[in-house]
Amino acid sequence: MTVSSDEALRLVEAHGGIKAASRASGIPYTTLHSSYSRAKAGGKPAEQAAGDVEFPYLPSSELDVEDIIDYASKNFATAMAAREARRWMEIKIKSNKPVGVCFMGDPHIDSSGCNWPLLRQHIKLLAETPGMYAVGGNDVTDNWIGRLMRLYADSKMSKKQAWKVVAWLLKDSGVNWLCHVLGNHDAWGDGAYLFKANAQFVPVEDWQARFQLVFPNDARVRINCAHDFKGHSQWNHLHGAQKEAMMGETADIYSCHHRHCWAMHQEENAHRGFVYWLIRSRGYKFIDNYADVHGFGSQSYGASITAIIDPKDSGPGKVTCFADVAKAAEHLTWLRSRA
Repeated sequence: MTVSSDEALRLVEAHGGIKAASRASGIPYTTLHSSYSRAKAGGKPAEQAAGDVEFPYLPSSELDVEDIIDYASKNFATAMAAREARRWMEIKIKSNKPVGVCFMGDPHIDSSGCNWPLLRQHIKLLAETPGMYAVGGNDVTDNWIGRLMRLYADSKMSKKQAWKVVAWLLKDSGVNWLCHVLGNHDAWGDGAYLFKANAQFVPVEDWQARFQLVFPNDARVRINCAHDFKGHSQWNHLHGAQKEAMMGETADIYSCHHRHCWAMHQEENAHRGFVYWLIRSRGYKFIDNYADVHGFGSQSYGASITAIIDPKDSGPGKVTCFADVAKAAEHLTWLRSRA
């Protein structure tokens, strides 16, 4: 809302003050105050005379304060609505048959240490197994930036080639994606923009996604998937996930990645009354010079962890997790044949 300097002067003089003029006219106080102050400071050409010189009135290039606040308020309302829509967003499954959800570990597809033979095998299983879906954990590429760009000298795949492979993985590989969670490598530079541009209609969240699978029989499976959870222990790879289960919101599955190691654990919380799985996927970077130099071991299994979900079960058997994608696909196929 705007008001001219002349009008502001007239209203203030008529009502004896800015507050009284604001109440009487319905013009916001800040807007009226701004126009009145501008007028008193020389907002009109007639008042801008200085000796024999008269300066023109030069309006501000910025919005009035009230307009700025209105714009900021609308921005906040839009941002809050977007944020709330992503809290335990519902992804609807159209059948009550068991499904599999593979939590794909960090691929790092352009790294020379990426186990592409294993990754290709898993992609094929995910694409060809009925009822199988996937969630990306992510760090899909190395996406080096800054001083780390020197590491591209050791890569056998160019950056342009890497993003071409990413586009294939997200759109043309046949994998049925449910959600993607951006890792630290994905967020560097223009990585997040390039990733989202290729993700099509699949939700892409920064670092953490909380969603629920909803089945026709109204069964719900809550999944809290983060690139990693806060807290770590050298003795327990699931420390951060367990902390989230103890102190955060309840879920059926707490999934994380990031540290290139794997672990699984199922437990019932007697005090909060829910059964849950903690899982960490190892990823596909099987050769890692950084790990070798610093003495970190390299595990052989758990590149991706797959959860088999039976929406007709309400106990501990509702979710069963496998460190072997092939075994998970076999179990899912057997369950669906029974259903």
